[in-house]
Amino acid sequence: MNHRKFGIKLGRNRREREALFKSLVRSVFTHGSIQTTEAKARSVVSIIEKLANHIATKDKLITLRELSTYIQDKNLVSQIYNSFKTAFPTETSNFTSFTRVKIRQGDDALIVKFGFVKPYKLEEKKVSEKASKPKVKAKAEAIKEVKETKVNSATKAKKAAGVKK
Repeated sequence: MNHRKFGIKLGRNRREREALFKSLVRSVFTHGSIQTTEAKARSVVSIIEKLANHIATKDKLITLRELSTYIQDKNLVSQIYNSFKTAFPTETSNFTSFTRVKIRQGDDALIVKFGFVKPYKLEEKKVSEKASKPKVKAKAEAIKEVKETKVNSATKAKKAAGVKK
């Protein structure tokens, strides 16, 4: 009998399964959708719906702490929070959907596209260019000048000797 069983083992032990779930959650929140097997998608949908509901309804601090249990990058967590709030301003449930893509040829596993209902992308932060160090520029310019003077002196010496190219 299969009473009182919750979840699927997915051919992994507990730690491997937790790592897989963290990886899937991070991928869905960063990319908006992923292609995976139906079993993996069904096993992680409850986690993603719970986190999405936290973002939509709970306080910011509680939500950031809850997200950080699955995504360990603080900057990414804050980006996810801000992007998700703008993409889903009024929704409180039904954030995800499945779309059947194909059946994998090797093992006949059903591959689904699993992601959020609305198009969702992270806001990319603009990377400010760092001011380069003046010492490095001065060194590079000095080396270039030395090379030019060597080339000029070599050509002058050849001309003086009467060597033609």
